[in-house]
Amino acid sequence: MQIEISVIIYMLAVFGFVAWNIKKGSFVFDPSKLIPILIFIAVLSVAILASMGIGLGIATTTIMKIGAAGILFSGTLPMVAAGIGLLRFGDEYGVNIFYARNHIGGIVDCVSSLVMIFVGLLIVRLDLAAVGFFFFMLLPFTSNALANSYYYTYQGRANK
Repeated sequence: MQIEISVIIYMLAVFGFVAWNIKKGSFVFDPSKLIPILIFIAVLSVAILASMGIGLGIATTTIMKIGAAGILFSGTLPMVAAGIGLLRFGDEYGVNIFYARNHIGGIVDCVSSLVMIFVGLLIVRLDLAAVGFFFFMLLPFTSNALANSYYYTYQGRANK
């Protein structure tokens, strides 16, 4: 029970941080309405499974794993899109556009690693949470290394 409460507190902290940082009008769904709806759907699903004769613990674990898979999938899509955007688009908007794309990719990757930590705690898989923490700690260094390599490569091209 203590693990579930700590996961809920962590989830609310991440949602609060994201909601605080996103500008007005950016949310597709209002978080104050979406979170209670998702909680209601989860409780209703557990109640339906429990009424079908499945144990309450197994039903809760099943719904948590299904929700965790959905959350992990929704965190993976922006990460793949940011990686494609970083590699696909050229310098047609100026030579410094790479830095903007690199910054966006770094932010998306950091949020995706926070999603991995949250899902690892939600389904009590510490290895997944550890991988997310590892990514969260090393992603700023990789973004910096990409920016430095682009800068020095561009300097070498400009000098020729």
